[in-house]
Amino acid sequence: MIRSIARNKLMRMAITVATLLSFAEAAAQENDSRGVTFSGNADIVSSYIWRGMREAGVSFQPSLTMEVAGFSVTAWGSADFAGTSYREVDLSVAYLIGPVKISVLDAYCVDLKAERGPDGYGYFRYGKGSPHRVEAGIEWRISQRIPFTVAWYTTLTGGNDYDAEGKRTFASYLELSYPFSVKGIDLNAGIGIVPWSAPGVYVVDNGFHVNDIFLKAGHTWSIENAGGMKIGLFTKASWNPALEDVNVMGGISVTM
Repeated sequence: MIRSIARNKLMRMAITVATLLSFAEAAAQENDSRGVTFSGNADIVSSYIWRGMREAGVSFQPSLTMEVAGFSVTAWGSADFAGTSYREVDLSVAYLIGPVKISVLDAYCVDLKAERGPDGYGYFRYGKGSPHRVEAGIEWRISQRIPFTVAWYTTLTGGNDYDAEGKRTFASYLELSYPFSVKGIDLNAGIGIVPWSAPGVYVVDNGFHVNDIFLKAGHTWSIENAGGMKIGLFTKASWNPALEDVNVMGGISVTM
C-alpha cells in the first residue's frame, strides 16, 4: 500500500516536471531573443468571487509573473483581509500559441482554522481530500477583431473532485466571454457552465447547469513618472442560477 502511494506520487511529480520542461523547451525554441520579463500585480477586492461562488470576504490578492517567448509562470495568492478564515496560493504555467493559451494550475485552498487544527494538513499533501487541486485549461480567442473567447478547464487530481460514492468526477468548466468597450470603460460579459455533476468542486449535484452569468467593468490609468505603474478600478456583477445566488463586488488594482 505504502509503495503504491509512493509510486503514484513519484509518477505525478514526473508528469508535472515533464510538462514544465516541455513548455519551457517549446517557448525557448520559438524565440530566444525576446528575453525574460517580470510583472507584479496587487488587488484589493470587496469579496472574492470564483466562477459564480463566493469564496471569502474582503481580500488582498497579489501576483507575480515571469514571461519569456510566450511562456509564463505565475504565482497568485488570496487571503481574507482579517487573515483568519481563507487562504489560497495558485501556481500556474501557461504557453501562448497564437490565439490559443494552454495552462496548468495548482490551486492550494485552505481554511485557516482547519489548517491549524489537530487534523491540519501540509502544503505537500496531494491526492484525495488534499488542499491542492490541479487543473488543466485551454483558452481560444477567435481573433483581435472578434475577441470572443472560449475556455475549458478540467480538474486532473486532488481536492474534493469526488461524488457521494467516492468516484472521480473530473470537474470541468466551460466559459464563454466577450470583452468590449463603451465610452472608455472596459467591459467583459460572459457565462460559465458546469457540463456534468461535480459537487465536490461546484457544490450543486444536478448535472449540466449554469454556474455564473457575469458582467465586469473597469478602467485603468497609467501613472506618469512611475516606471510604467498603472492603477485600475473595477466592478463585477455575478449571478449563479444553480445556487440561486447573486454577488456584486468591486476592487482596486495596482500593476507594476
